Amino acid sequence: MLWNSAALALATALLLKSEPWTAELKSAVTLNRNGEYRQALTKYTALLSTAPVRADAEIHAYVLSQMADATMELGAYTEAETKTREALRILASAHRTETSTFAIAEGILAAALRAQGNYGEAKKAAEQALSLGKKTLSPLAPHFGILVTTLAQILQETGDMNGAQKLCRQAVDIFEKAGESSRMDLGSAYQNLAVVYALRGKAQQAVDAVNLALATWNRALPPDHPFVVYALSTKVVAYNKLKAFRQAEEIIPEMLRLAESQFGADHPERAIALSDAAAVYLAQKKYGLAEPLLREAVAVGKRRFPAGHPLVRTTLLNYCYVLEKLDRKQEAAHSRAEAQVLLAFPEKQGPLFP
Repeated sequence: MLWNSAALALATALLLKSEPWTAELKSAVTLNRNGEYRQALTKYTALLSTAPVRADAEIHAYVLSQMADATMELGAYTEAETKTREALRILASAHRTETSTFAIAEGILAAALRAQGNYGEAKKAAEQALSLGKKTLSPLAPHFGILVTTLAQILQETGDMNGAQKLCRQAVDIFEKAGESSRMDLGSAYQNLAVVYALRGKAQQAVDAVNLALATWNRALPPDHPFVVYALSTKVVAYNKLKAFRQAEEIIPEMLRLAESQFGADHPERAIALSDAAAVYLAQKKYGLAEPLLREAVAVGKRRFPAGHPLVRTTLLNYCYVLEKLDRKQEAAHSRAEAQVLLAFPEKQGPLFP
């Protein structure tokens, strides 16, 4: 979710030419930034049919990587990985592997792998991207901050909370110094820091960081931007940890409405939002309210996440727990058996009920 904003700066750096397609590329990046991902993809696809774009390896790869970013926001993670690998192949064929464009593309690849639950490969790609970024980007450049954040997100997913928090703070500092043009990325950095705080049990600090994210995005993004769903979901998790159930329940309807309207009913992020909402009811033993949310989260997760994704396994086990509490033993046994099959993909273990 971090690649849209600083992309404008890179587009300007790459396109210091009076080419007729330059305005179209900047327009596509702006659409991507504003959450208009399908419209952005239409423009990117048209640009790839332009001979000058295809002739310049770095710009060709840049367009592909931005397409991957938009595709990832639409929940098509495997397709995003394919596009990014193609961008890296083009740069390698042109002997452009020691460039900032290569570092940025490799960072997007890491994000796509992370989204699929492939944390081992994601971490390796993110570390390589950050290493190259240190050589090809200023340490205060917004794109360097994005590479830092990508690795932070992966460390958070793999349980290295100390490393994740340190990198999230570094990203906040970078984007604060970058000024008004990086408000979108600064909001995302606060949001990512909030996730780490929530997972570390620092729930009030998580709420404070989410509020900073929302206030920052309010100055940089259109109303009801998809990123708001991430913030509301994190706030629900934090309130749940604080046992502030009333505040959490007040947010849930808006979070779920936005998750469906901005992402779509079958988007992987909606499965996460549904699971976060269900956790609030689980904590209060309101199993009847949690059951339909978990049932839908399982259905979306199985359709949209790769087989064996950790989130699908965890959601299935939570659903099984609820079914047992509702005395639906046969359905619970079926869900538990299905979850056990997914233990063959043990990328991430952790408590089921945070």
